[in-house]
Amino acid sequence: MLLNIVSDVLLINLSFVLAYYLRFNVLFFITPESIPIFGHYFKVLVIVSLLWLAVFKLIGLYDGRRITSLLDEIASLFLSISASTLLLLSLLFLYREFWFSRLVIVNAWFLALVLFGLERTFVFGIRGWLCSRGWNVRNVLILGTGEMGQVLVNKISLDKNLGYNVVAFLDDNTEKNDKSQFSIPILGGIETERIKEIIRTKKINEIIIASNSLSAQRILEIVTECERLNVEFKIVPGILELIASRLDVEELSGIPLLTISEISLKGLNAIVKRSFDILFSSIGLVVLSPLFAFFALLIKVTSAGPVFFRQERVGKDGETFYMFKFRSMVQDAEKLFPKLAPLSEVDGNLFKMKNDPRITPLGKFMRRFSIDELPQVLNVFFGQMSLVGPRPPLPREVVKYSSWHMKRLRVRPGITGLWQVAGRSLLPFEEMVHLDIYYIENWSLWLDLKILLRTVPVVLLGTGAY
Repeated sequence: MLLNIVSDVLLINLSFVLAYYLRFNVLFFITPESIPIFGHYFKVLVIVSLLWLAVFKLIGLYDGRRITSLLDEIASLFLSISASTLLLLSLLFLYREFWFSRLVIVNAWFLALVLFGLERTFVFGIRGWLCSRGWNVRNVLILGTGEMGQVLVNKISLDKNLGYNVVAFLDDNTEKNDKSQFSIPILGGIETERIKEIIRTKKINEIIIASNSLSAQRILEIVTECERLNVEFKIVPGILELIASRLDVEELSGIPLLTISEISLKGLNAIVKRSFDILFSSIGLVVLSPLFAFFALLIKVTSAGPVFFRQERVGKDGETFYMFKFRSMVQDAEKLFPKLAPLSEVDGNLFKMKNDPRITPLGKFMRRFSIDELPQVLNVFFGQMSLVGPRPPLPREVVKYSSWHMKRLRVRPGITGLWQVAGRSLLPFEEMVHLDIYYIENWSLWLDLKILLRTVPVVLLGTGAY
């Protein structure tokens, strides 16, 4: 952490030095009659550096967490630098003797974003490269071999740059003991003494609880032992943990009660999200029109049938609408579905099949890179969908929903969402619903922007698509 702080101090000072040079030597057409002496600025930089470091600390840049997402780190930097800049401008307004050019501060804000962003990207890349070669790798013990445990192992094995090495599983299912999952041994049941033994013998750095069958008391025992042995722990949240952000404590005659407030996508937030959708879908329709024309021509030339495929989907509050897609299957593909339904390769209410015989060669390419989804920008523009949100289900899927699954129909469905950036077809249905509920409970405009940015590499790499 000390090295990180020293690096940040150097970058803060470099940003203000370059900002001074830009203000008084490059932007000469707005230069004041007298140029302040650089030495006066340099003395004030000590106070500025301490001020910015304090804000960085408060926002959590120095909390010692392991950075697994460059996008989240850049987001934290943007918030920290912007807050530091606003605080400095406020001090200038309140304390006149603390003189500093406002344009220098604005320039420093922009330069700091660039310099810090480049530095964090470089460091993140070096750490990823070292982790992929076995340096600074954390040994992980996963409690639970269910679907979520398997998804975790799959994600970790696909990205060595994360710096995690799954050493073993523990599971209470005795039939699985002394066996393996993904070539990773299952070393017994989830018992406190067993966990302590494995921590010592396998040099475990982190434990992930991926089982929903553990009681609160057992989880508390595990957490207590982890804290005592200086081992980090993480828990895959269940439904109650997902709605924790909306819990308020009230009292009724001295008895504490937990009240669940309304979801955040209401009122002004809903208007902001809809405005965002209208703006970017309008831009998207203009920018993507040449691509639309190109693939429309390819579809028409390579297979019989219409260019677009209209399919009935279930949207917000259970209302049905027709979703647009580029046709990626043979004509009348829906008539073949009853024969293929038993061959679905995912559990739950979804139908997914890697080698679906109905998909055309061009359709397979479009699906891999989600090109077939592009016409849904029209649905966004018309207000039936959003850019970000839960995927719109088919009516036949909704019929099979449990009551808690219906939660994902509380908002407009989206072209992309947490499910797509987390693994797409690699994730089981239940975990997809958990992610959708997390999105609904924790919505923010910044979360939408992060999901859109994360969608780009997922689409380009074709991760989990079929």
